[in-house]
Amino acid sequence: MKTIPLALTLFVTSVGFCQQPAANDHDTLESLLVEVRQLRAAIQAMTVASQRVQIALSQLQIQDAAVARATQRLDTTHSKCVGAEANRQHTTMEVQRLQTVLDSGTLQDSQTKEIQPRLTELKGILDTQAAEAQSCQTAEGEASGQLQNEQTKLAALQERIEGLDKSLEKLSGAQ
Repeated sequence: MKTIPLALTLFVTSVGFCQQPAANDHDTLESLLVEVRQLRAAIQAMTVASQRVQIALSQLQIQDAAVARATQRLDTTHSKCVGAEANRQHTTMEVQRLQTVLDSGTLQDSQTKEIQPRLTELKGILDTQAAEAQSCQTAEGEASGQLQNEQTKLAALQERIEGLDKSLEKLSGAQ
């Protein structure tokens, strides 16, 4: 009969031990569940941030190409303007030279008759070249404004990427 109380004591003791870890197991499982949820939230946040960075980088590449195109457009327009101005100056000098020759009074009538139509023609060309130079300067101003606009957009995107980088740095530092 001594075995029955001993067995009963062992049974009660083992039940007591089993119940106590069950409470600890529940707390452990609960804390693990909370941690898994936190990890899931962190992974989702990192994924979203990573996607935003990828989008911003794509936008940056597109904007960088737009700046390159605007720069090329400005360079091309500037070169055309330089050429147009050089042509206008050359024609101006030729008109002045012919006018000086006519004004000198040292030419014969036949020479004057040859120079006069050429001078009239050059004055017409000069008017056209002056209009072209003015138009070119306007186009160059517009191209310059477009380049500045594209550069401003590029700078804004670069700032956005820097902000995303700082956010990712904070996220990675918090974990």
